[in-house]
Amino acid sequence: MAKIRIGITQGDINGVGYELILKTFSTEDMLSLCTPIIYGSPKAATYHRKAINNQTSFTVVDSANDAKENVLNMVNCYGDDEQKIEFGQATEEAGKYAMTSLNSAIADLREGRIDALVTSPLNRNVIKNEDGSVFGGESAYFEQILGEGKKAVDVYISNNLRVALLTSNLPISQVAEKITKESIAEKIVILHNTLKRDMDIDIPRIAVLSFNPTMGEDGKFGKEEEEAISPVIDELFKRGVRCMGPYAADEFFGTDNYKHFDAVLAMYHDQGLAPFKAIAIDEGILYTAGLPIVHTTVVGGTQYSIAGKDEADELAFRHAIYTAIDVVRNRNRFDHARQNQLKKQYFEKRDDSDKLKLDQVTDED
Repeated sequence: MAKIRIGITQGDINGVGYELILKTFSTEDMLSLCTPIIYGSPKAATYHRKAINNQTSFTVVDSANDAKENVLNMVNCYGDDEQKIEFGQATEEAGKYAMTSLNSAIADLREGRIDALVTSPLNRNVIKNEDGSVFGGESAYFEQILGEGKKAVDVYISNNLRVALLTSNLPISQVAEKITKESIAEKIVILHNTLKRDMDIDIPRIAVLSFNPTMGEDGKFGKEEEEAISPVIDELFKRGVRCMGPYAADEFFGTDNYKHFDAVLAMYHDQGLAPFKAIAIDEGILYTAGLPIVHTTVVGGTQYSIAGKDEADELAFRHAIYTAIDVVRNRNRFDHARQNQLKKQYFEKRDDSDKLKLDQVTDED
């Protein structure tokens, strides 16, 4: 069988993207696992390679269809254009180059020329949308143009630690209004299905964190737990989704309680990401769950302070590649095993009065 084809964007040329790519594919073991295809600039890659004294070679191909196995391939997205590289600098020019790479890879992903996408770090603050607004991030971008009506959920992964976010990119003052039965049910269901299909976990266990201190303390600090979080957990559990909680966030990670679960749903960014980065900053990756596509990236960011200094650690980028390969394989196995199944000869009676979005729960438990 042909190897899985992994598209790789160049990211921000002033950051560590090319260093991560070149170091990751400096050994033959990575080339034996997949066929990597960089969407970038041969000139920029060569500049980075010289800066860090790296010997990794790559082969320029006209398109992803021409990619060869057992080599690091590159599709030139920029022709003969010279890219101005300023290590450590956040520039709009670098942001434009990053988006050219990303959009080129997305076009091939949409057409099936690559099986999965691994993005090198970019700086969304220097990227502007067509209307002049700041770029909202890759997950939101993929949801908009590749989601086919489905919602994206950010899942941060390090080995068996998986942390998903109910809300992201929101001021703390706006989080409470987003904690609704509908939003919680939707994210738990997406996470449940992702763990089953993408992570090959037959009966996933999901921990749900509380929003208020000490779980609201019987309404003293807030009623989100009582009115939204707990009812959804109870209802979904009855329907076969092994979600539990809510758990007090201040002690959940410190007591290693997370090790008993396959994933954790946090209510907002810092609640989930602060402990995650404390535990797994060097090897953590981001997986975009819930969408038809397969996408991973590293958590570490552009790391401007060490760009061009040969100090970047490629471990997390390797994990991003490994995860993308695993997800493609898991999805193929999952879908193949469920082809041509006999239809159910009965109908389940459901109470839909609460209008929770439960119809998308997989029914293979």
